[in-house]
Amino acid sequence: MTTLTDIHQYYKARIKEVQKYANSGDPWAFLMSAAYIDYLVKMVYNAEPSTNRYYKDFIRDYLSLINIQYRDFIYTNGLQDLPDQMYHVLRCGIVHGYSLVPDALSIRKGGRIRSILLAHNKNGAIHFTKYNQDGLDSVIFTAEEFAKDLESVLDEIFLNLAPTNTSLENNILEWVRKYPPIMGKFSL
Repeated sequence: MTTLTDIHQYYKARIKEVQKYANSGDPWAFLMSAAYIDYLVKMVYNAEPSTNRYYKDFIRDYLSLINIQYRDFIYTNGLQDLPDQMYHVLRCGIVHGYSLVPDALSIRKGGRIRSILLAHNKNGAIHFTKYNQDGLDSVIFTAEEFAKDLESVLDEIFLNLAPTNTSLENNILEWVRKYPPIMGKFSL
């Protein structure tokens, strides 16, 4: 995998797999999506290690190109910190803590319990709906729409941005050269 086209095709196939889980109603789609973002962050910024700043920057700089609410969503409490909540709830919570509840460190750093609620379209939920019941101040993410947004940001990066941005292209190629993704094949 040495070209942007090869890398794009590989990640396109992976997000299609995530979408299958999302469309089936499987909650694993959120864990896969959060990990998928983490790898995109590392490629785009050639960030080692991936820090909370890069994850949040990716949401503000790239994911918001697909849906501006990733950057501009305002909670009922007036906070406009969805990138922070995504970092604490999705990356730290689901991926690293295997929980939707931010740990004590994440809470000290601004994470809030139940700031993001995970749902599916097939159950009647609508992506980016505010939820202000039961004492919660939350945003609803649906697996189906979230996975579609990740496919769209992947396409935006590989089809529109990287071909015209040498630094971005080099970051992607260098990261994949150093840390090739899981290929599912083993040959002797």
